[in-house]
Amino acid sequence: MLRKPTAIGVAIAAVLASIVLVVVLEWRGQQPVTIEETEDVVSQGDLNMQAMQETLTDQINSLPPSEAQVRMESETGLGLSRRCIQWTELADNHPTDENLENRDRACDEYRDYVETGTLPDEFANAEETAR
Repeated sequence: MLRKPTAIGVAIAAVLASIVLVVVLEWRGQQPVTIEETEDVVSQGDLNMQAMQETLTDQINSLPPSEAQVRMESETGLGLSRRCIQWTELADNHPTDENLENRDRACDEYRDYVETGTLPDEFANAEETAR
């Protein structure tokens, strides 16, 4: 029957494991790693991680903008966004059924435009008239 390890048994096992490690390192002709060497390796790893993060950031920043992002930043996208924000503020301050419906419609139109490029009728008609 196995007994639970005692504190003395655990300590003896730890000392024996340390001795075995030192013997193996000596047998292989290596010295135990110093704290300074460990810190050097960790520091080099930190520098490598930072360089990788900078490279990934540069790669992401060099990607062309998505169609949705282009639409958001366009004159039409900014106008639809402004209208959504205005109706949202009005509905928050005066939550009538009409204001809530207008907020939902304005924000849905903005979302649809950004996601699909579909213009609300009044914007589409205005663009056709301008041509």
